[in-house]
Amino acid sequence: MSEPDLASEAYCFGHELRGTIGFEPDLDALHTVSTRIVVGLGEQSTGQICDRTSRALAERLGAQLALFPGGHTGFAEDPSAFAPVLRRVLHEN
Repeated sequence: MSEPDLASEAYCFGHELRGTIGFEPDLDALHTVSTRIVVGLGEQSTGQICDRTSRALAERLGAQLALFPGGHTGFAEDPSAFAPVLRRVLHEN
């Protein structure tokens, strides 16, 4: 791995990831909302932590799991593929 890649990885694990790994959603509060909850997941994220946690969250909430094109950042990787799926999910009942 190159020096820039190592530095980027170290920064990510040391600063960006730290704020998310201990987060636990308030499931009781989420169960009380009247708004439909949909958990989004990138199709290329299969087997990754975000795949497992997204599926577990959807199951615990009894919520729909929506698959989106791309990986964890599919909205940025290919917005033209992501947008129609997002529109469909937003307009579903």
